Amino acid sequence: MPRHWSILLAAGAGSLGLGFAPGALALTNEQRFEKLERHILELERRLEASEAENARLRGKKPAAANSPAGPDVKALDQKVKILERKLEVDKEVAEANAKRTPKIEAGASGFKISSLEGDFQLRLRAYAQADGRFFMDDSVETPGTAGNIADTFTIRRARLNIDGTLWKYADFRIAPDFGGSSPALFDAYLDMHYFPFLSLTPGKQKPPIGLERLQSATALTFAERAYPTQLQPSRDIGIILHGEFAKPGYSTQYGGPHNFNDFFTYQVGVFNGGADNQSPANSTSADFDDKSFEGRVFVHPFQHSGITLLEGLGVGVGGSWGDPTNQALPSLVSPGQARIVTYLGDARAVNERYRIYPQLYWYTGPFGLLGEYVRSTQELNADSDSSANNITQDNWAYQVTASYVVTGEDNTFQGVNPRQAFNPFNGHWGAFQLAARWNELDIDDATFKNFGTSARPVYLYADPRKSVSKASSWAVGANWWLSQNIKIMADYEQTHFTGGAGTATHITDRQTEKAFFTRFQVAF
Repeated sequence: MPRHWSILLAAGAGSLGLGFAPGALALTNEQRFEKLERHILELERRLEASEAENARLRGKKPAAANSPAGPDVKALDQKVKILERKLEVDKEVAEANAKRTPKIEAGASGFKISSLEGDFQLRLRAYAQADGRFFMDDSVETPGTAGNIADTFTIRRARLNIDGTLWKYADFRIAPDFGGSSPALFDAYLDMHYFPFLSLTPGKQKPPIGLERLQSATALTFAERAYPTQLQPSRDIGIILHGEFAKPGYSTQYGGPHNFNDFFTYQVGVFNGGADNQSPANSTSADFDDKSFEGRVFVHPFQHSGITLLEGLGVGVGGSWGDPTNQALPSLVSPGQARIVTYLGDARAVNERYRIYPQLYWYTGPFGLLGEYVRSTQELNADSDSSANNITQDNWAYQVTASYVVTGEDNTFQGVNPRQAFNPFNGHWGAFQLAARWNELDIDDATFKNFGTSARPVYLYADPRKSVSKASSWAVGANWWLSQNIKIMADYEQTHFTGGAGTATHITDRQTEKAFFTRFQVAF
């Protein structure tokens, strides 16, 4: 064999050996394939050069491509073909494995594991809120009240959101909360959205009635929601039919069972029928026999209209109708979370309950406005053996909240996303939001009816010396969004009460509540 053929085969063997060297095993499949392809091209180049040189030395032209080749060339050509086939097989295997390899993402929106095509996903998110509540001018005890309200630090919420997608069109959420005195399950539902106009969501979830209740706790403008949210349950168990419709010429933007992305959305559901301000923990174990029908419609009338000022206007109405049977009545609370309406032990909701809940928001640039009104009507009974003393209670509440982002970012129902996260070393300070709110709660006078005499009063539903008949609150606040994950809040809220204190024969107003709130929030 000529010397140059020996050199070529040795070089080829060495080159091929490099493709399978132990160090190459640490490379990715794609990198290994590219390396092998380069070796094959190099071998072919050397082979052509060798044939040309051999022909020159023998004094004749290079052999044509279809001319007979020597045994060494045939053997080398066979090795190249085997290597090429092995390369093709390895590439097919790698592509098949890549389709089964999950994608893992981590960022400001939480952690996500998903299949390559995204049909299967698991998302992990959480948030925690550490609050401070401080009360002023509460040292003088008012007759009928405890006086000296405790200033305290508390973990208002510590919630874990486990979300996921199965087979592309079935989403789920499981959300336990570890704030408060004991853990509670807030959400546990499945959302099957095969058709945008008709989706189905069974499980434990927010009822489709009020507006601020549907706002995420991480996006709230003030530390505590306003009074209207207390005239509906916090969570309820049932099933919702819901759908969304885009403006003609546009596509729908799926946003879960309570969608604020599209032109028109609706929710209609059947639930166990929780009482006003019923806690999520109580709704989990509820065994109410008579169900509640609840629904809501919401529309963005100027979406995609070209009228920038009104693009972010949304209006809607929610409501419910139910027929409770001897249902206990939870207390209502002040902004400082003190009990202001406490029903007596034998008071129960019976026969019929309905709510009507008009609502709107308007966000344009840095400005935001949210307003809602609710009227909750229910029949009450204080003697299970008789309906002679039944009353019809007609309570109402409303709120108006205005906010402005002074650093210029867009104000939205989902919160504020700073242009640049807080970094004092680079001169970045996040986003600042100022806010003001007025809200009122009115409890029907029939609730405090005296069934005795003025000298010896008898109250069956609520004692006006311990429960207020009206609460009026105003608040101002400042929110600092260091990033979309970290938020610091400071609020002052002052509440004037009608009733709620006094002696056996003389009713007076409960002491004005002056509360200062702070909140440090982390969410991802």
